[in-house]
Amino acid sequence: MRDATAIATDLLHRECRYLDTRAWDAWLALYAPDAVYWVPAWRDEHTQTSDPDTEISQIFHDSRRGLEERVMRVRSGKSVTAQPLPRTTHFVSNVEARFDADGAIAAEASWMVQVYQPRSERQHANFGRYELRLAESAQGWVIVRKLIRLQNDCVPALVDFYLL
Repeated sequence: MRDATAIATDLLHRECRYLDTRAWDAWLALYAPDAVYWVPAWRDEHTQTSDPDTEISQIFHDSRRGLEERVMRVRSGKSVTAQPLPRTTHFVSNVEARFDADGAIAAEASWMVQVYQPRSERQHANFGRYELRLAESAQGWVIVRKLIRLQNDCVPALVDFYLL
């Protein structure tokens, strides 16, 4: 049996590669059909929102279907803010993970994304922390919950899945 940190690190590294290479189908396959994907907003300088049903979020999807719709908009070219699509390099580090009693994995990691906007020829970085829950499926380990704590939420562009 592999250790939880190795499993989580491997999955996160694949996710980074899939996002950077725009391998959207492979990226979506990392998520369980009922996966929760949440980027809370900041309520004030010290507190993030805590309830996506009653408070503002940067992004919130309670199933993979929402992520599939975002990918479809990018692929269709109908997302004006994603034309041309920014170039990205995702980094993940400081991965810590443990098996829960039910065999799932609870993990946390630091992340950063270097973003280059071809339209404006500018670059910036997004960074923060991931909080994840992973479960084993017939296809391997998948993400069942991903909470993305975006630390620099005042970024020069709209936030979307490929920038986190």
